[in-house]
Amino acid sequence: MTKNFSDQQSVVTKFGFLEVPLNFSLNMNGVIKVGLFIGHIMTRKGITWMVGSCTIIKSIGKYESTGSLCFNQVACIKLRIPGISMKKALTRLFLLIVPGVFLLSSCSSVFYYPNKGRLYYDPKAVGYAPEDIYFTDTAQRKLHGWWFSAKESPAKATIIFFHGNAENLTSHYLHLAWITAEGYNLFIFDYPGYGLSEGEPTPKSCLESGYAALDWVVKNKFQEDPIIIYGQSMGGIVALRTAIDKKSDVNLKLVVVDSTFESFQRIARVKLSHNWFTWPMQPLSYALLSDHWAPANLKSISPIPVLVIHGQKDVVVEPELGEKVFEQLAEPKTFWRIPDGAHTDVFWRHDRKYRDAFLLFLENLDKP
Repeated sequence: MTKNFSDQQSVVTKFGFLEVPLNFSLNMNGVIKVGLFIGHIMTRKGITWMVGSCTIIKSIGKYESTGSLCFNQVACIKLRIPGISMKKALTRLFLLIVPGVFLLSSCSSVFYYPNKGRLYYDPKAVGYAPEDIYFTDTAQRKLHGWWFSAKESPAKATIIFFHGNAENLTSHYLHLAWITAEGYNLFIFDYPGYGLSEGEPTPKSCLESGYAALDWVVKNKFQEDPIIIYGQSMGGIVALRTAIDKKSDVNLKLVVVDSTFESFQRIARVKLSHNWFTWPMQPLSYALLSDHWAPANLKSISPIPVLVIHGQKDVVVEPELGEKVFEQLAEPKTFWRIPDGAHTDVFWRHDRKYRDAFLLFLENLDKP
């Protein structure tokens, strides 16, 4: 891709775990790679970004400031910029990045990409009529969720869905709404700062919302009925910690973690290791990020069974991170390695065969 910049152009992107304004002018031969990769397809201000490792994908007429770009990963932008030598350009980037690292060392908000105002998929349009639920966490934030009742009564169990970090519950509920026709209740909620939930997302506030969601179900719906915690992507690390801290308070039947990771520091290090430019910065993932709100002892979930699901072609949360989750769990545990699976697509591709496999897995939990 060749891009000619007429005046000074600016691209604002997430680099590592901070927001860096990159200003360019003049002419240069060569390609600069900034960051690591784009987490998922996104369009903003006329710019289309797509999944891909260290690639910018579409030639466009003009770059604009874009704010936060993606998921819990770092953006990857490949730019061809006129007139400065590669050495000088990289030096300028280095001088921009290093002060930002220390200036924003406490910033963990780049793990979150909430959308507050958008209704992505109207449940009525696809035959669902969820109940709007409002509840509060220990910090008195007003949180919002949707309750989908099972199509048969009594329900076999209630699934509490900890969704991923982008958008809001209106784009995530369809991952599991289908299971209500099979006799399971579903409760999905938004973290602080997502959808209609108050507050701002942080590792602490998201965990507090997970506690509150679980408490609300137990108090207001079915106190003794079995509960299944399902965490997807970023929601998985919240779900794991919630399961550890709350398992003695509820009738927890199963924990499922889909396309997830167990350490904010580890996923940061993995992302930084993927590119020659950021490889030396790997220690910053331990210096700048905290795992205080991450699950500290996954073995303590036992004897509750855990199902780990991870696509082997996931470029958003790499399979090695799912392996690390599984490695740290105690029995009983099961790992579904989806050979051609991408990120969080287990129930939507593969001829939907994993839906039947999941239902059978749930039925077998009740067998001696």
